[in-house]
Amino acid sequence: MDWVFAIIGGILVLVGAGLLWWRRSVGKELAVMASTPTSGAGTVAAHAPGTLVEVKGTLRVREPLRGEFSGQPCAYYKAEIEREETYYERDSQGRDERKTRKTTVYSNMRYGQCLIEDATGRVGIDFDGANVEAVKTVDEPTAPPGSGGGGLVGGVLSAIAGNNDRYQRREYMLAPDIPIYVLGEVQQGGLIGKPASGSKNKIFVISHKSEEERNKSLTSTTRWLLAIAIILFAIAAVVLGFGASKGPSKKADAAITTPA
Repeated sequence: MDWVFAIIGGILVLVGAGLLWWRRSVGKELAVMASTPTSGAGTVAAHAPGTLVEVKGTLRVREPLRGEFSGQPCAYYKAEIEREETYYERDSQGRDERKTRKTTVYSNMRYGQCLIEDATGRVGIDFDGANVEAVKTVDEPTAPPGSGGGGLVGGVLSAIAGNNDRYQRREYMLAPDIPIYVLGEVQQGGLIGKPASGSKNKIFVISHKSEEERNKSLTSTTRWLLAIAIILFAIAAVVLGFGASKGPSKKADAAITTPA
């Protein structure tokens, strides 16, 4: 077996297995959504702490915030700045190879005192630890540090700026008074929040999508993950088969046959 082909095949198999694991976790979330009946917001407090509940209603916030980049009123926002950095690596033939990598160099998340309201009443939501599916309100290039402006963001970035770096800022938001879907556990005091320590449930979702939209999106994700995993396994089989037919690499043969 040529070791180069063996390594490539092994990597493809590992990536495919990782996609199947991801698909399994998405499938679990679909199963939990299907098995959890919808509760009225006003009835949540009657459930025992640790009970998994699903609530659909309107998002309310006591005092709206302002999006960090957009300035729009919101109940929740997440703002981040991503840096795309250009660098060079020496390849196997001694040539400099141009590459890029992306890193998040700034991230800030805030939320107000929120609750979800429907015809049965209302119940508070603790966003801490939630998988929040919010609306993207900003996605644009931003000036590099030092080119103008200041404040916290500029201070954070100024020490790590590079001449060829590019920056992109993004903001995700949940506006007040929009329909939302919540799937989480009842907390002490009657709020909906993240799973308690030791809970078998690991799902806590706050989404601007409806249950039907989430179901459709997650089902599509499971199909694509399965398709890509099958393709990777097929390519890995071809690569490993080709490597086996070639036999050991020439370098390995030389190391074995050349006397010390």
